[in-house]
Amino acid sequence: MKKEKMKETILPESRDAAFRDLVLKTPVGEKIPTCMQCGICAGSCPVSHEMDYTPRQLVRMVQMGLKKEVLNSNTIWICTTCFSCSVRCPRGIRPTELMEVLKPIAIAEGIKNKNAKFDGIFSDVIKKTGRASEFLLISKYSLSEPSMIKQAPFGLSLMAKGKLPLRADRMEDARELEAIFRAEEKKPDAKGKEAQK
Repeated sequence: MKKEKMKETILPESRDAAFRDLVLKTPVGEKIPTCMQCGICAGSCPVSHEMDYTPRQLVRMVQMGLKKEVLNSNTIWICTTCFSCSVRCPRGIRPTELMEVLKPIAIAEGIKNKNAKFDGIFSDVIKKTGRASEFLLISKYSLSEPSMIKQAPFGLSLMAKGKLPLRADRMEDARELEAIFRAEEKKPDAKGKEAQK
């Protein structure tokens, strides 16, 4: 049984109206004030048991302007973008897209989250090959996360069965993909600075 952590009391001074307004001004944020906290998003989420705050709780925290708690949450990094919450929300709120709005804000704030490491490695693999290579992804992630060594026997059994190809396929014409990454690098972050390469 999962041990529940004690939630801290929310003090008025812990609210950040500028953060709340920043999120609410995005196309994703405009419907956030209509959330009625029904919990359908949390009940639909296949990984909510791994999150420190469910999608429902995260939406409420954004409404309240709890910047520190939202940006330090593992929820935005654990979301698998399956869109179950967004599809089922009776108010048309899109928690999946909200997670994608919050990630760059957290990065711009210099917040380090161990779950963000996987996102960075995945992006690097896509940038280099144009395709998702399970072998490259697992190899690079395992080098940065020593606890993955316990998964080695499973990985070897997948390779033996031909389920984990060692060769990474490359995209034939990567010009469009390169243009997407260049455009993203030029986009200003939450503080108005251009992203660093």
